[in-house]
Amino acid sequence: MAAAKEGPGVALQAARQARKLSVPQVADRLKLSSAVVTALEANDWERLPAPVFVRGYVRAYARLMGLPAEELLDDGRSATVTQAKGESSAIQTLESRRGSAWWAAGAVSVLAAMVAALALLSD
Repeated sequence: MAAAKEGPGVALQAARQARKLSVPQVADRLKLSSAVVTALEANDWERLPAPVFVRGYVRAYARLMGLPAEELLDDGRSATVTQAKGESSAIQTLESRRGSAWWAAGAVSVLAAMVAALALLSD
């Protein structure tokens, strides 16, 4: 059961090859780029977006190939998805919080300008 340690990509690639499908064909059916399909098959999580998206991609790819999606995700093969992305997800969360603070500051500034304009118009 060496494949279980290699990640879901091994099973996905084997299923694709057994069906004699090319990477571009699978990418087209999944509405993904060929680069994403290649990264999934290589278990190259660093080239992929956040784990929530990767899990969705693996699930969709498995269904397309007729594989049990939840087994691929739950049997430990995808544990590296969340581990590899843990640090970058934390950074993205921090960056999104910073972005929210800027948005809130901008909204308060616009609101203050509107109140000032209304005060001038009412005089």
